[in-house]
Amino acid sequence: MTKQAYLDQLRKYLKKLPAADYADAMEYFTEYFEEADEQQAQQLMRELGTPKEAARELIQNLLDKKITEQTAHPKKKSHMFWVACLAICAAPIGVPLLIALLLVLFALCICAAAIVLSVFCCALAFFLVGGKLIVRGLLAIPYSLSGCCLIAGSGLLTVGISILAVVLGVYLCKWCQMLFAKLARWISQKRRR
Repeated sequence: MTKQAYLDQLRKYLKKLPAADYADAMEYFTEYFEEADEQQAQQLMRELGTPKEAARELIQNLLDKKITEQTAHPKKKSHMFWVACLAICAAPIGVPLLIALLLVLFALCICAAAIVLSVFCCALAFFLVGGKLIVRGLLAIPYSLSGCCLIAGSGLLTVGISILAVVLGVYLCKWCQMLFAKLARWISQKRRR
């Protein structure tokens, strides 16, 4: 296989990566092959394995890097979820097992999304009820000052609970993303053994 054919196949396997990661990977491999003559290129291809194996190894290393970055810098935006999906799909396991695994993962993702959505819906409901109680409490000022404070205070408490529910929902989203990425890492490490 020629250097160009190897790079073309590698492009095909890596094209699903996020744009920046794809550009970095292809630049790295292109420079690596450009510096090598034909004999060194053949040796390099033997070391890297097939383009599919090289792509799989690169995706696994990229997933490990993204997980490390996410752990070290939680505020930094990354494409860890998509890289994790690619790492799972690149694992060399039987097609039926892969399909079954993807269906189970899809069902788990739907369940996690439903839980997160229900937390946000509860937060919205608490916020609306709290807002209504605050307005009712303010309208009760002419009738009873203690009743006004009790109702408005209950409304403020309910609004506070809604804010806590939103924070819980955000952390659930981050936790689900990390769990999915670690599951992808575990699956791709299982295939190495």
